[in-house]
Amino acid sequence: MIHTVRLSLGYGDKVIVRDVNISVRPGEFVSVIGPNAAGKTTLLKTLASLLKPIAGVVYIDGLAVANLRPRELASLIGVVLTDQVKLTMLTVAEVVALGRYPYTGLLGSLSQEDRREVLRALSDVGLEELADRRFCELSDGQRQKVMIARALAQEPRALILDEPVTHLDPKARVEVLMMIKRVCRERRIVVVASLHEVDLALRMADRLIIVSDGGVIAYDSPEEFIMDGGPTALFGLGECILFSPELATVEFRWPQDRDERIFVVAGGGSGSLVYRMLNRLGYSFSTGVLHKGDVDYIVAKSLGGVVIEEEAFQPISPRKMVQALEEARSCAAVIYTSPPIGPLNSENRKLAEAAAVEGRPLIVLGPRGIRGAWRVVDSFPELEQSLQLLREKAVAPTIPRGGSGRSINP
Repeated sequence: MIHTVRLSLGYGDKVIVRDVNISVRPGEFVSVIGPNAAGKTTLLKTLASLLKPIAGVVYIDGLAVANLRPRELASLIGVVLTDQVKLTMLTVAEVVALGRYPYTGLLGSLSQEDRREVLRALSDVGLEELADRRFCELSDGQRQKVMIARALAQEPRALILDEPVTHLDPKARVEVLMMIKRVCRERRIVVVASLHEVDLALRMADRLIIVSDGGVIAYDSPEEFIMDGGPTALFGLGECILFSPELATVEFRWPQDRDERIFVVAGGGSGSLVYRMLNRLGYSFSTGVLHKGDVDYIVAKSLGGVVIEEEAFQPISPRKMVQALEEARSCAAVIYTSPPIGPLNSENRKLAEAAAVEGRPLIVLGPRGIRGAWRVVDSFPELEQSLQLLREKAVAPTIPRGGSGRSINP
């Protein structure tokens, strides 16, 4: 395990983070997060003995890191930093073999045991088939896996990673983090990784270390951090940027600079993208009838929409139907998102049809036929075009000439 006692760290006499007391157990994947320049990299380098602590002690498996010789330290801690490594002529296997230096002699000759560990590390990161490829020929994601394999070839008790997925595309980020977590558990090693991708940290990490305002707070789980309001407090989110604890996502509220309000009949997640599109385009919106806890309910609330809500697991009541129809009457148009319909929300279909009967332009997104629909569209570009057409005409629905949406007589 890694254990620190009253650790203060920084550069020279300047303390950046003080009084760090953390413990990380074998088999745990711990993510270090915090604002830029808070000291995340400084903490990792101090844990790895690349920086000397200003005060306090770092222990690994009960041994004070400061007392270890370089080869002893390398056999206990593997480190992958953000620096781009240029190894133009070496093969993948040769790069990984560099991790065996704590065990080889002065000549660096590899034994059979060394070669087995190189192959094991390559297998752990899923690159055994690329062993003979040149390192310089690999993608960024593959290169990062190679560098992690090099650290694993050291047979470390702890793996310290500084922003291991920063330069990768979304798919590669997830692949690398899933691989790291799997290896952490299979090898029963400590993994401490700093991440800028907070959403991934909240989903991947077993525990969190928060570095902020010159100190460190450890959370036993990402869920504890979320329920404590951590994301909002840590990153100074406010009125325009909100964190949804239910979805563990950030929602952006754009300025609503259009006069028109749009009513959305949704449910079951069918409306979330519509809300975000309307918000991005500057429309305010109302929506309903949504059951409390529905994903559409959560997203609409986060974006500041007016939500006509019903209690969870209850059929939509006549009172809520009247309330929703009154709200729809005050809106410039109604969008029906073709939500999945069951016994509890079947009234929503009638709500859309009633709004159309009362003269609201009804746009149906998706395949479900609704009486009185003005337009039926199959895509978000068509939906946006329909809203723009309504805005330009600002009249009661007529059958438009042309356009990609399918027009229907009321």
